[in-house]
Amino acid sequence: MSKALVERFKKNGGFLRAADSLSATEKYQLRQLIRKGKVSRVKRGFYHLNDSSRVFQEAEVARMIPDGIFCMFTAWSHYGLTTHIPAEYHLAIPKTFRIVLPQYPPIKLYYWVIQTFELGKTIAEINGARVTVYDIERSVCDAVKFRNKIGSDLMSEILRTYSNRKDKNLDKLLKYAAKLRIAKTMSQFLQIIL
Repeated sequence: MSKALVERFKKNGGFLRAADSLSATEKYQLRQLIRKGKVSRVKRGFYHLNDSSRVFQEAEVARMIPDGIFCMFTAWSHYGLTTHIPAEYHLAIPKTFRIVLPQYPPIKLYYWVIQTFELGKTIAEINGARVTVYDIERSVCDAVKFRNKIGSDLMSEILRTYSNRKDKNLDKLLKYAAKLRIAKTMSQFLQIIL
C-alpha cells in the first residue's frame, strides 16, 4: 500500500477525489486499494479510506457548521434505523442561512423553516464526537415526511425498525408528526406496521 496515497487521504479527512492530480501510479494504487476493500467508492471520482477515523470528521463537520443539526441519513444511521450507510453527512440548517461547503468531507444540507428547525434537537455522541442531532422520533417523522424523496422501502425499514424498539415513544412521535403536519399520514403508516 502506498503510504503517500494514504497520507493524501488522511490529509483530506479520509476522502480523495480522482480529480486531485493523481499520477498514473497513484491511480493504479487506488484501484488496488479498492479491490482490497481498503478504499470505498463514495460516488464517481470520489473515494473514502475505510480505516480512516470518522470521529474527527463528525467533530469537524459540527465545527464547520455550528448551527447545523445532523439529520436524515446521518441520524437514521446513528440510531440504527437503517442498514444504509450514508456517503455524506446530512445536516439541517435554518432556511435563511447561507453556508459555503468545503470540498471535504461531503456534506448535504437541508434548508428547513425556523418554526420546526429546533423540534427534536438534542445532543448525542456519534462515533466519539458530541454533536447536535435530531432525536429518534424527529428522525422517524422526517422519514415519513420525505418518503417520496427517499423511497417507500427505506421509509418502511425505518418505521419497522423503530416500532420494534423498546425505547420508542409513540406519544412524542405523534406530537412531532402533528407539528410537522404529517399526523394523519403517520397514523396510517403506524396502523399498518403496528
